[in-house]
Amino acid sequence: MKKSLTINAALNAIRQTLAIIFPLITFPYASRVLGNVEYGRYSFSASIISYFILIATFGINNYAVREGARIRDDKKKLENLVSDLFTISLFTTTLSMVMLILITFSSDKMVSYKYLIFIQSISIVLSTIGVDWVNTIYEDFLYITIRYIIIQILALIAIFAFVKVPNDIGKYCLILVLGSYGGNLVNICYIRKYVKLRINARLDFKKYIIPLFLLFVNSLATVIYVNSDITMLGFFADDKMVGIYAFSSKIYNMVKYLINAILIVTVPRLAYIICKSKEKYEKFLNIIFNVLLLLLAPCVVGMYVLSKPIIMLVGGSQYLAGDGSLKILSFSLIFALIASIFSNCILIINRLEKRCLVGTVASATINVILNFILIPKIGIAGAAITTVLAEFLNMFIQAAYSRRDLNINLTISKWTILTMTFEIIVVISFSVISKMIFVKFDTLSSVFRILFSIFGSAISFLIFAIVFKGKLKHILKV
Repeated sequence: MKKSLTINAALNAIRQTLAIIFPLITFPYASRVLGNVEYGRYSFSASIISYFILIATFGINNYAVREGARIRDDKKKLENLVSDLFTISLFTTTLSMVMLILITFSSDKMVSYKYLIFIQSISIVLSTIGVDWVNTIYEDFLYITIRYIIIQILALIAIFAFVKVPNDIGKYCLILVLGSYGGNLVNICYIRKYVKLRINARLDFKKYIIPLFLLFVNSLATVIYVNSDITMLGFFADDKMVGIYAFSSKIYNMVKYLINAILIVTVPRLAYIICKSKEKYEKFLNIIFNVLLLLLAPCVVGMYVLSKPIIMLVGGSQYLAGDGSLKILSFSLIFALIASIFSNCILIINRLEKRCLVGTVASATINVILNFILIPKIGIAGAAITTVLAEFLNMFIQAAYSRRDLNINLTISKWTILTMTFEIIVVISFSVISKMIFVKFDTLSSVFRILFSIFGSAISFLIFAIVFKGKLKHILKV
């Protein structure tokens, strides 16, 4: 069991890592070919599409994994569930596409982006027909990982082959869409090994509407307080500033998604364990929480102290204006990922979507209001600040509900605190030393500063783990 979960977590982390490496390889090239303005146009249109993808999926992904994991040993029940949810997704996808067309042509601002918006709308359809949540229910992360590796390699080659001038922005958008969602086409045949996919003409929609709607609004609110900064920057600022902030936000999201991938892969197992023993569920939950903190500490501190070298390495000097926003966003990692535990690993698993809804709606509302106030005054810094505040509010509310309604308290091990303190000191120390050694600030020195800090810290962590191996085992016995 434990080995299986470890393998699944590793496979999912590999896939998420490759999904991060893919844009890291292509972005330095694409940003120089397309320029800040075109990247800003791409980012704004992508933020618009993200809302309509959510309308199309309508909370089905989370609901399917939660409910499907509980009944996956009963093939007939699972096939009925899958068919019902697939039928609903076809309806919501059609509705999403119609709404997108109407809204795009009713807004003077969005009409100017219609070419990019409609190219990226392909992702709406692909996200639906892929039914990738079936593979997640069965924890088939090996297939998911191999599939995405192949598709992303093909997309990587395509970008260097077909994106040559700024006018190739359309090709760039299409390739990114296929790189992210093209693998879903393979699912149409592959998932037949698990279930038979069919449309249910006698669907009892009332049975699903409330839980799906709650999950949908919860996800929508999450996207609003994550993406509304870029969307609103698109209306208040020019494309260049949108591109600069979107770049910083992209780095932040890459780190967040990588760590969150490890959390998400534990959800099916947690849903399975809670049906057997609540005591084992809470013990496993606390282990996940402590491991998360150990991952967060060096990531948050590293992103803050190495923000300039990171930006210089990935995007070049034209994006250095986003240094301040990246520093601010690094703090958001703490709140966002701890909130992910409370929402995905506690409240949703225990069928308390309504509690998640309160936190995410409140956070989204605060984020939008503060964006209206701060973005016109302090620009991209205001957008970053509102994201941090929204993530904190969401974490606070969901933690309160987890304690009040389920009496679940996440405990931090003494050795977790000591290890985190050591990690923070080490990362800061190597960052300072690297700055003293590599005084000149350019791309090459940025590479050396980052590598020196990473490897120096990693070696220190390894030595610490070896010396205190016996003590660190307490973290896994919380």
